[in-house]
Amino acid sequence: MADIEFVQFHPTVLWQGAGARGQQPLISEAVRGEGAYLLNGAGERFMVARHEMAELAPRDVVSKGIVAMMEEEGSENVFLDCRHLGTRYLKDRFPTIWERLAERGIDMAHDLIPVAPAQHYHSGGILTDLRGRTTQQGLYAIGEAACTGVHGANRLASNSLLEGLVFGARAAADAASTVSDGTVTQREPVDRPGPSALVPATMRPQIQSLAHRGAGPVRDGAGLARAGERLAAIRGRFHHEGALTGQPQIAEWETSNVLACASALVAAAHAREETRGGHLRTDFPDTDDARWKVRLATHLDPDGDLQVLRAPLQI
Repeated sequence: MADIEFVQFHPTVLWQGAGARGQQPLISEAVRGEGAYLLNGAGERFMVARHEMAELAPRDVVSKGIVAMMEEEGSENVFLDCRHLGTRYLKDRFPTIWERLAERGIDMAHDLIPVAPAQHYHSGGILTDLRGRTTQQGLYAIGEAACTGVHGANRLASNSLLEGLVFGARAAADAASTVSDGTVTQREPVDRPGPSALVPATMRPQIQSLAHRGAGPVRDGAGLARAGERLAAIRGRFHHEGALTGQPQIAEWETSNVLACASALVAAAHAREETRGGHLRTDFPDTDDARWKVRLATHLDPDGDLQVLRAPLQI
């Protein structure tokens, strides 16, 4: 895995409470582009004092401003105000958003919309070459699962087409070739050595909360260290002791995967002591090319422990 510390956060995701699960509705940046305001709990436009472009500042700047405002207020969300744009205009300009909000009892022409930043895209993923090949022979990755390097440290939206179309075609051609020439052959499954267990699904909200508090839109070393220690304790309890109550279901597999991804992300974010792209460290606010113009790769060693390696960027 590589570059997984670079996470793009969408600044205005509909806030539906701490118990909300699954993919949350995005309130498009186009709504702010058409003149909507961000308000704090006192009804004040707080972005005006934080950036010259106010609500139209880049995504990471707006996300940082919202997080800072929520910390100042002790709140879980801010509000998007588009009431001044009018019913007919909003319904015609944003029909999908209008319908999604209406389904949840929100009239965007008359109600404030509760919003908060949320994870939108990983620029990193499974490390591949330019043909989609990973470090495991016979395993290919493309799209958002892959880290090809084309996004750099922050997502470039149009490159998603490149990820899917170009690398998809290259990976398919290479996979067909390696099978036809005998480079990759069918093998029998190999049993995983050592103890194994899954994490109970009931742990998922706690794991997600730890990862978001430690490695959310705004990060620092102390918060990342605390998150890393807590996640390591969960891994130790269930992975090494083999403890799991009840029969594992799909939710247990998913929760175990969430724990693995969260652990790797927090470890990489803690190791990168600078601010670059989607990775913002308040204790290291500057970009440091001299020390950190490198790729961080995470992997498991033979004992199953997480390791973070530094590797030069591919040119």
